[in-house]
Amino acid sequence: MIKYVKGYENLNVVDNENNNIMNRYKFFLIIALVMILSACKNVWEEHIKVNDNVLQENIMVYLGSDPEFSEFTSMLKSTGMDVYLSSSGIYTVWAPDNQAIAGIDPSLIDTDDKLRLFVSNHIVSGMYSTLANNVALDLKMKSGKSLSYDSSNDLIDGVTIDPSGEVTLKNGVVQLISQPLLPRYTIWDYIALEAPPGRFVDYLKSLTRLVFDENNSEQIGVDSLSQPVFDSIWIEKNNFFLYVTDISSEDSTLTLLIPGDEVFEAEFSKFEKYYRRDDKVSNVIPTARDSAYIKLMIARDLVFENEYTASDGPDTLVSYFDVKVPFNKASVTSSFQASNGYVHHVTDCSVKPSDKILPIVMEAENCIVGAMISSSGNYLTNTTSGTGTPYFRQRANASQGFDLIVDNSHKSERLSGALFAGPIVASMPYRVKIRAINDFNKSYRYPNSETVLKQWLGQVTITRDLITEEIKAISTATNLLNSGDQFGTPDVVYDPADQNTYYYSDTLLTYSPIENAIEDEVDLGYYNFSKSDSVYLRLIPQASQMAVTADYFRLVPIFE
Repeated sequence: MIKYVKGYENLNVVDNENNNIMNRYKFFLIIALVMILSACKNVWEEHIKVNDNVLQENIMVYLGSDPEFSEFTSMLKSTGMDVYLSSSGIYTVWAPDNQAIAGIDPSLIDTDDKLRLFVSNHIVSGMYSTLANNVALDLKMKSGKSLSYDSSNDLIDGVTIDPSGEVTLKNGVVQLISQPLLPRYTIWDYIALEAPPGRFVDYLKSLTRLVFDENNSEQIGVDSLSQPVFDSIWIEKNNFFLYVTDISSEDSTLTLLIPGDEVFEAEFSKFEKYYRRDDKVSNVIPTARDSAYIKLMIARDLVFENEYTASDGPDTLVSYFDVKVPFNKASVTSSFQASNGYVHHVTDCSVKPSDKILPIVMEAENCIVGAMISSSGNYLTNTTSGTGTPYFRQRANASQGFDLIVDNSHKSERLSGALFAGPIVASMPYRVKIRAINDFNKSYRYPNSETVLKQWLGQVTITRDLITEEIKAISTATNLLNSGDQFGTPDVVYDPADQNTYYYSDTLLTYSPIENAIEDEVDLGYYNFSKSDSVYLRLIPQASQMAVTADYFRLVPIFE
């Protein structure tokens, strides 16, 4: 019944012990991989030193010296793939001769990107031989494609290998094939290479950037600052793969909807007021950053797990972000079957705002106790006011089985509160509700039956690095809840002298059954968020020697 709605990006919350453990694990894993790779390389170097059958030249030199491979060699050079085969890395190449190249449909290699995909589909890292390997393998080629390699039957992706043409070289193996290894397009290959131009296709392409490939770049020296200098190799990465899902991967099957220009523009107009990264009060017209974000929030809900044809798909598809999208089969104008699913061009994929912007539940266990930032940029667990001590209590009927109490270990000071980090909210009003019980009165550590716990909730503002967007500062609760009746009257009573001051008296002793959790909620008012950003709330006690407690907070979008 209660569901946590995830945001599309990292929430940049504080480091914790789990992160530290994971970082240490990753460090040792990297060291282990380096040792394994170094061992493999050393074994290969020893092999070529003692084996008279190994030619003491690299793959690229060998291919360039044989006129039968002149066309393939030219392709390697024009695509930059020759850099790999001239390096000290170990590779296996299935080389098509000139006759095989001549039989290729020109439309498959008529652009630089298509040609690079074709060429890289013949190269894999590592050494594979028809003489040494006797098991069937799935190899991940440099193209990203997985091809079946059956050395016992001299086959690669169903294409026959000529074992008499195999050559072992200084940095790998060349095997002769009489047919080319034609790549089967993934959804991303189709977008990048074949899809008709349009606003949505152009947007997905615009998310591509070049990234330095340190693993495959060869260090050729050091600079004046003793920093390594590389014979650099750059690879393309697309932010859609990072923020949503990797539509270039063949490890899963997907369905992608491509809206026509008018449909995409209509969705943009519908959602532009809800997804503003910059303050929409100060920027009536969406900024460039707003526009990019609005498009991403539309695009992220147009890809779906599993593959559906234009005829057998359900009437409603559910995106990776739990958004319901109508799949009107009559609106499909054309389809493409990719190696990892289907692409459908559609004239209708309209999503209701209430289906896209869902209530948010912030579990109180995901708290940052009194978090502040030090001058060095590090998070501090405790603030100058009080000393927060968290208790994660296992409670029947609590959401996810636990609730939270943050008590004050410093009796003479008022606790500055507990900070709670939530996902990204839309730039719109939300009602804010809390579920909590108080079966301990004023304090968990220092019980006082004569005093009832009182607490209030406020939004905090965060300051991020302009480039990295890492959090640099967290404010006190400066943005309090609104009590006006524009969106209904809250359950709490505000101070008539100051409409932004209230204390919620927690008197509920037990939780209702979880299926009736909403009955326990107290409506604290509403926020009108002027931009779409991660939400941070601070729960603060009324007085010293007083705790704060909550099971969860629920933010309910208000559609005007």
